[in-house]
Amino acid sequence: MDIEEIKDLVKRSQEKDKDAFSRLFDFYYDKIINYVFRRTLDVEYSKDITSNVFLKALDNINSFKWKNGIDSFNAWIFKIATNEINQYFRKQNRYKLIIDDPEIRFNLKSEDNLAFEIEKKVDNDKYLIILSKAIKELKPIYQDILHLRYFEEMPYNEISEILNKNESTVRVYAKRAIEELERVLKKDAINFINYGRTI
Repeated sequence: MDIEEIKDLVKRSQEKDKDAFSRLFDFYYDKIINYVFRRTLDVEYSKDITSNVFLKALDNINSFKWKNGIDSFNAWIFKIATNEINQYFRKQNRYKLIIDDPEIRFNLKSEDNLAFEIEKKVDNDKYLIILSKAIKELKPIYQDILHLRYFEEMPYNEISEILNKNESTVRVYAKRAIEELERVLKKDAINFINYGRTI
């Protein structure tokens, strides 16, 4: 989907065209749930968080304004996802779906297939779990930057928009995050190696 199509779908969504929002949902769903899962490593919470991301996006679509062209809507929806993930970590045992509205006209992806696909990816890449567990030991801001930069492959200007930080600050934090991650991996190398063998 190119930028002009995304702009058109956003405009139509702001005019209450639910089919247009459904198409945005279809385009972004896999991107968002994979991002969420890599942060939480929990299939059920990933589904709940992803549902909340799209419900909040739908509720707030009228407040969205284009800022940086091609990256703007992408940054906006990933910012919602990042906020939801951080809320999950703050209230880990109490996180629930914020809305269960039968009037919502878009359909969630097949839950059974989704869980199977995510678990299959984990089985095929045990080092994702090892790395994600190491990243969880870092400050939340470092976690956000590492995931957005290296897993989602976002440019620094888009990350700065998502995190409300200027670009030079994000670059400095990214460097520090990598240094901290290396320190954690070295410190816990034996534990990670042993953990990897048990998966």
